[in-house]
Amino acid sequence: MRETDRRTSRPDGRGSAEVLALPPGRELPPGTGAWIVDGLVETMPGLRMRELFALRRDMLTKAEYVVVGVDRELDRAVSLLTSRWAELPSGRRCLHVMVQFVGDAYRHGSLFGESWSAHFARLLADGRPFPEIIALKTYNPVVHCAMAAFSGHPDITMYPDLGGRHASGAPRLAAEVADALAPGAPFDPAGGVLRGIGRPVDLYRERPMSYVAETNAYFAANAAPGDRVLCLLHVPTRAGADSILSALGVPLPSGRV
Repeated sequence: MRETDRRTSRPDGRGSAEVLALPPGRELPPGTGAWIVDGLVETMPGLRMRELFALRRDMLTKAEYVVVGVDRELDRAVSLLTSRWAELPSGRRCLHVMVQFVGDAYRHGSLFGESWSAHFARLLADGRPFPEIIALKTYNPVVHCAMAAFSGHPDITMYPDLGGRHASGAPRLAAEVADALAPGAPFDPAGGVLRGIGRPVDLYRERPMSYVAETNAYFAANAAPGDRVLCLLHVPTRAGADSILSALGVPLPSGRV
């Protein structure tokens, strides 16, 4: 199995978790998918994780990039990040983040950042360019906050802008991405909400909360349990891409400074 790994401390100080970049979903050894799901069920009891993967097995099997956090002491998967490339109607490509979960006891350590670092390192090692568009669908305001943390560079725009100050063309780009990732689903480009696409509808046993009151209020007011907010990072320049890679500690591709 081709994999790379990083090691990150557990928040409780006992042992560590390894971050592994695994092969694409179609190449995972038999039983690996079930082992990953079993670990996520154990580490995130507040989510109906088994029901999610019963309905959306494609989030593993169709993933081009699979990054797993593993607690070696427990022999358990404690985080999962998967993504794939999607082609937009215009012919442009975007990176569709299908899954980003971190187990309850591991959320305040470095596992999240280490996972993204391993993900982009693998993507670049495969000869892929840094994605101009990164997209995901979520009911969780924490996810919006995490994406927004990478939008500080002037060349990077975040959608939806919760203050309603969308960059020129952002709603149009969002509508194009929505059409590619959720064909036929009702979509509001002004608010970024895809209606009724969440499966299972009761994935979250209670509404997640972030540390940003404005973001919590936006999700509560606009997204019902079966809805998902389409979140985008638009990174059209090399400088913007390099700022994200640098923040994650990923070495820049050869020839970049």
